[in-house]
Amino acid sequence: MINDNDNKVDHRHITLTPLSPIHIGCDEDYIPTNFVIKDNLLHYLDMAVLADVLDDKRRDELGKCYTLDTIQRFFKSNRQDFASLASHIVGVANEIAQTYEQMAGQSDNKNQFQIARTAYRPIDFSPYLPGSSLKGSIRTAWLDRINCRKPLQRLEKIDERYPPRKLEQKLLEFESFQEDPFRYLHIADAHPSDEHAPTHILYAISKKKKLSQLKEAELGVFLETIPGLLADAFISEIRIHRDDKSQLNWQTLCDACNAFYWPQLEAELVHTHLASMLDTEWQHTVSDLLVNEFGELRANCQGFLLRVGKHSGAESVTLNNIRHIKIQGKKGAPPSYRSETTEKRFASERKQAISGLLPFGWLWVESCQDEYQYLSIAARNKVRPYTDTLREKQMERLEQVEQARQQQQAIKMLSEQKRQQAAEAARIKEEAAQAKEAELASMTENMRQIAQLRDEIDKRLLTGRKIDKGNHFYNSRIKKLALHALENPDWSEEEKKALAAMLEDRAAQLMNIDSKDLRKQLKLAALRGQV
Repeated sequence: MINDNDNKVDHRHITLTPLSPIHIGCDEDYIPTNFVIKDNLLHYLDMAVLADVLDDKRRDELGKCYTLDTIQRFFKSNRQDFASLASHIVGVANEIAQTYEQMAGQSDNKNQFQIARTAYRPIDFSPYLPGSSLKGSIRTAWLDRINCRKPLQRLEKIDERYPPRKLEQKLLEFESFQEDPFRYLHIADAHPSDEHAPTHILYAISKKKKLSQLKEAELGVFLETIPGLLADAFISEIRIHRDDKSQLNWQTLCDACNAFYWPQLEAELVHTHLASMLDTEWQHTVSDLLVNEFGELRANCQGFLLRVGKHSGAESVTLNNIRHIKIQGKKGAPPSYRSETTEKRFASERKQAISGLLPFGWLWVESCQDEYQYLSIAARNKVRPYTDTLREKQMERLEQVEQARQQQQAIKMLSEQKRQQAAEAARIKEEAAQAKEAELASMTENMRQIAQLRDEIDKRLLTGRKIDKGNHFYNSRIKKLALHALENPDWSEEEKKALAAMLEDRAAQLMNIDSKDLRKQLKLAALRGQV
């Protein structure tokens, strides 16, 4: 604990341990155009990187994909190459990976494979817990503490039209933000305690609380979650500004949160019908923590339970004894209002599972003094088998991403080098063309004819094939120009000598005849003025 401003601010560093899968929405999805699934891993693709490496053939293929199923088929068929380009990798439940394998790209597939993302940092794709979500959960527990479990009839009639803000103002006794006691509480976003924290994609499935209640077929809802039993996965800080008018302090905050959330978690662990569906190893570990380490830490105000994120359940976001939860009726039937929900959502590796389920949203928050560190260490050791496995897998994924990043960087550098070389070659070619053009422009007409014939001969020399004296090019261009220069008085002595020098050099290389015979045929001596 750090005290600021003459003990008027209680400033604490806190660690946060997800006990069960947590999903805090960010209004973004993984969609078929930015991922592929391979080896039970979702490989997230940066479209900018993909655009750089796609060859012309694949660009054309993608440009012809106008429907969702054709887009899915394109990415799925190229996943072997695309997976290595991933900028982010997420573990996927085996059954979801199998569903992708069987259904992605099928024209009759209604599952679009949109996967809701949990809140993340854009800079490195690591998950985080928004401070606003943490504060909202604390606020619910605090409101319940103030209400002291007063039943519904002691308050104004509350229905779906009763503004929640009005109830908060009534309980907290304020009318404006300036009077809201929670303005004294500040919680920073919770970020991974090490370089990165893993996430995992699984199903969110519903189970009726009573065995007698009918249940429709499960919907295939995919969620990216922060795994449970991830010891000290996140760190944050909390500031409580002390005020004579407010009862809010670390101890009362711990008491309020534990009084509200602790019984809910205990009830889930022993629920008559649903407890038998829970993952037994998880159930045993959490029960043991509540009875022992967390129980002692709670008794000494060293930490508290919270429930955050999607599918936390209406009971965890409404107050005891004044819950008025809207239950949708069957099609055409009006809704009803009850004090508890009729079903709960669970995280599951399988869509139709009746075992191995995990509740959503449970979180342990801790600010432990030195004298109680032994309890914190003992709790960490109990979940270490889960934590170490998850983090080892995450490190492997990060290494894959880094290798892919280095590979892409090398490809990008090579591409840039080739671009620069091509640009330099184009520049040199352009300069040569301009120089040649300038050279030709400065020449006499006869000298231009010599230069043009020289260029034509040079092009033929590049083929490596020689010609004989019966060749059309020899007779119509080489021999013809030599005779024309001799017979035409417009040719000066210097121009004829220049033609003779060029022909003896270039034509001798091109012609498949003796050089002496060539000089005689082209009358090079006469061109030079030698009689």
